[in-house]
Amino acid sequence: MLEQVVTLLLSQALLHNVQIETKFQPKPLLVDCDQNQIKQVFINLLKNAIESMPNGGLVVIATESDDQEVVIQFRDRGNGISPETLAKLGEPFYTTKEAGTGLGLMISFRIVENHKGRIDVASKVGKGTTMKVRLPLAAGEQQKKARRSQ
Repeated sequence: MLEQVVTLLLSQALLHNVQIETKFQPKPLLVDCDQNQIKQVFINLLKNAIESMPNGGLVVIATESDDQEVVIQFRDRGNGISPETLAKLGEPFYTTKEAGTGLGLMISFRIVENHKGRIDVASKVGKGTTMKVRLPLAAGEQQKKARRSQ
């Protein structure tokens, strides 16, 4: 699914002179989710990362997991987010973009919460932002990982 999102937004990234680097775990991880909703979250986060770098840059998308969850990380080297703005992320109609609606992140946060996950945000002004989407592994996947670690 992440490959599809990268392909979908590749032309927008190229227009902004942004490179997308992927660091995916070799084995796909199963998450019990509505694929279209989670895909929308990934589109929103990648689009925001691309738009945060008006002069070009690099977005790294990486996956990792433990026995309980999968983490999908979107890291950019964009403008970063001020502490004041960080406190308002996810509020309806709050945006710093000229043409933004302020609904993309709000919807993304809600979708992930409805899937029993969360989005962690870390940012430094002038350095960039990291968004980590944390979703529980599908029940069967958790059992397989637990057996392998014994």
